[in-house]
Amino acid sequence: MGAALARAAQWTAAGSGTGTLEITPLNESLLSQILKFVEDFSTRHPQEAAFVFREPLEWQTQLNCSVFGDGYEINEGTVQSEAKGKDGQPLLLLTASTLRVRSFGQLSSLLQIAMEKKLKEAQACLEANRDPIVKILGPEYGTVEGEDTSMLRLLDKMKKDDDPEIETKMKINLLLHQLDLQLLNSSLKQISQDARLNPMAVNNEVNLLMNFSGKGEDTVLESLEYTSDYMFSNGCRAPPWRQVHGEICYLVIKPHDTDPLYITCSTAGVFLNGGQKKGTDYIDYERKSDIYKDIVTFLREKSPRFVENMAKQQHNFFKEPTYEKNYQRMEVVDAKVSGQPQNLNDFTEKNVCEKVKSSAARQRSVDKKKLEPSMKEKNTGLSASHR
Repeated sequence: MGAALARAAQWTAAGSGTGTLEITPLNESLLSQILKFVEDFSTRHPQEAAFVFREPLEWQTQLNCSVFGDGYEINEGTVQSEAKGKDGQPLLLLTASTLRVRSFGQLSSLLQIAMEKKLKEAQACLEANRDPIVKILGPEYGTVEGEDTSMLRLLDKMKKDDDPEIETKMKINLLLHQLDLQLLNSSLKQISQDARLNPMAVNNEVNLLMNFSGKGEDTVLESLEYTSDYMFSNGCRAPPWRQVHGEICYLVIKPHDTDPLYITCSTAGVFLNGGQKKGTDYIDYERKSDIYKDIVTFLREKSPRFVENMAKQQHNFFKEPTYEKNYQRMEVVDAKVSGQPQNLNDFTEKNVCEKVKSSAARQRSVDKKKLEPSMKEKNTGLSASHR
């Protein structure tokens, strides 16, 4: 499972630490499959379940002594399993909040004991043991980039070595390799099915929201702005070392009814970040919320006033604004990307495909003079065609 954790799992930025598994649908799917594998291991592979790991898997647990019952010895805050290895050491040992487990059999039992906390325990275990196969079988079985020759080395060792556990090790290695392939395949399938944001989609949504933001009781937002004015050639405003994580840009949004919201727009979606440090350009990039498919969906969750004012603007919001300022902006967008309408239908639940496809062509066919609003229309910010 080391390859899946390294290549498919989604980790937070390490910073000065080791990084943690993000709470994403993909990670939850991977954890659920790993849990299923470990829970069924004792039943399906009883001989391999008794194999004692080369080193214990060790992590900080949320479980306390009271959850352990038959098969465990409890003494003054310390729990140890009655089952022991050939060296006489317990196969499970809990001291304070540190848990050490030395067999799949004990891992299976622990997940049954943990009950509703088993997902958190699995997450904590994998975060503390990024390549668990090294602890289970030894460093020679560790995950490596490129060609994996661990099986060839194992076969060679079988010829030269009289290790009675060599066959058990080979089977465990094969089982973990099959799990890795399963996890990688399922992650690829899920990623291919997910709708991905791109810089143009984010830019169009931001521009459209800006047209309905500002002072006034009926505007959808007080303000919305990028944290950086600089745009790279690929349309991203995030620095290159954040673009490798799929991040596109960062926004500061001020709804009418909440404190300013600092958000990250990424290829995976939109989420709340830790905000910008006062008086500096430093941004806390770590995700602080769930991931939403776009900015509008995010704001619907965070601001009741946004939802209320969106309903008031519904008639105008889903039609192209026709005053000159937006017309000029749309000309720029059309010049850069042919056939990309500046319309928020793609970002909302309505998703009227026919309207999206025809909006750019219809916009270019309208005579520019007809789009110039009167003084009265400028005050309202809407043209007569939207009344």
